[in-house]
Amino acid sequence: MRRLLVSLIVILSFTISCQQEPTGPPEKVQPEVRTGGVYRAPLPWSPRTLDPAFSTDIYAVTLIQQIFDGLVQFDQNLNVVPALATNWKVSSDGLVYTFNLRDDASFHNGREVTAEDFVYSFTRILDPKEESSALSFFQRVKGAAAYRNGESNAVVGLRAIDAHTLQITINEPFAPFLSVLAMISSKVVPREEIERLGKKFGSHPVGTGPFRLESFEEDKIILGANEDYFGGRPYIDRVVYTIYAGAQRQKILQDFLADRLEEAAVFGADREKMAQTTVYQFVRKPSLSLQFYGMNCTAAALKDKRVRQALGWAINKEEIIREVFKNQFIPAETILPPGMTGYTPENAAYGYDRERAKELLAEAGYGPAQKKLSLTLLSASKSNVAQKELAMVAADLAAVGVELQIKYETDWPTFEAALNSGRFQLYRYFWSADIPDPDDFLNAICGSDSPYNFMHYSNPKVDRLLAQALEETDIIKRVRLYREAEGMILEDAPMIPFMYWVFESVFQPYVKGLEISALGSPYIPLKKIWLDKQ
Repeated sequence: MRRLLVSLIVILSFTISCQQEPTGPPEKVQPEVRTGGVYRAPLPWSPRTLDPAFSTDIYAVTLIQQIFDGLVQFDQNLNVVPALATNWKVSSDGLVYTFNLRDDASFHNGREVTAEDFVYSFTRILDPKEESSALSFFQRVKGAAAYRNGESNAVVGLRAIDAHTLQITINEPFAPFLSVLAMISSKVVPREEIERLGKKFGSHPVGTGPFRLESFEEDKIILGANEDYFGGRPYIDRVVYTIYAGAQRQKILQDFLADRLEEAAVFGADREKMAQTTVYQFVRKPSLSLQFYGMNCTAAALKDKRVRQALGWAINKEEIIREVFKNQFIPAETILPPGMTGYTPENAAYGYDRERAKELLAEAGYGPAQKKLSLTLLSASKSNVAQKELAMVAADLAAVGVELQIKYETDWPTFEAALNSGRFQLYRYFWSADIPDPDDFLNAICGSDSPYNFMHYSNPKVDRLLAQALEETDIIKRVRLYREAEGMILEDAPMIPFMYWVFESVFQPYVKGLEISALGSPYIPLKKIWLDKQ
């Protein structure tokens, strides 16, 4: 464990690592920015919807970031900075937020953006007839409950003071509120387009962003530069996303090496080769993310906490990450990843202990002379590395007497529908932070009312701690609450934290203007990228 922590310190000691530009005259090191060209990027799955209020997957995030804007946004260092709001102020009691908006921003349909558009966009998230993925974040707005209960036809805490001044009042202090306003679901949308298109808005989005949708097909999504973008026209003319359903990692890298893509994530032995490249740009950066195995706590075999704990003890994470991923990623034993406020290595749970796993299974009635435990795991990825990983997981479980069958569902909407149905036992899942706040992991994944809690995990004590943490403005007290909540969750074992991802990708040598934060590739601002093919 100490060796891993030392490695982690080394990883976190830099913000970005890539091939250095060759030294030489200034005009060669910093060439003149060029405009034009097409940026070709891979998309491991097709997004379910591009409607910000209902997006639930990182593939949608990748496109929504380019098509829409919010009041604020995250910069490369995860600071909250202006977007459509030029500035803002917060009342001394932390309840009233007043934003001054730009007067030169317009939607892709040509209409000017006003404060009323934000009132509409946020009210829509609270609409009881809708099922927005951001509902839990906006329920704290004053008047939200009355509006959802039908007692009012408006949310009193959302006010357009004038065309370019927005005021939001919340019921109690909410520490991560500004970060929430920078997340994907908080983008502004035009009412007239929603009313005209209805549910089709998700495949025909209209935003204010630097790129607008040109086409949305089964295997390809094309964005075109917004000539009237308030921040200035993007340097590139077009972004073409090719969809590699099922995360075909090898195919993506092959297409990159054949000069059919400008970027490609790298894994396993491939990343070892690419890390030594002198031809391409190799970028490595820690990300606020977690890959885990979720367990359906309502499934008959998994209702017993001892069974869930046993599965956690049975899997040799370090060996799998070493053999399959060549130590690219970091074994996870907590829910909060390194670099996240509240990360507590002391909460580490369920290292590798085969004998402990057997003992717990026997206590639960699944010993050698007892009934057999057979489980099915659902995976959205059928890539080579995913199959190797899951084969080793199955072998580890077989060694303690548990039979594991793997079911692959590579169509993301179908996979997500299966999780929502509850007709599964285990699932393989990757969570990437929407906002750099511990609530976005502990509450979003494990909160009883969270739409992402596919584990159907519920602990009232945990819910109370998480609710207290959201209202606590003292960062030290807040961290204590999250540490306690995470400890309880890990004891209940609704999930097996597997590994923390590290962003590693290669880019063509002519790709310039890259900015990558700890939120990873979905948040790369393509409006800043330009191509220097000369």
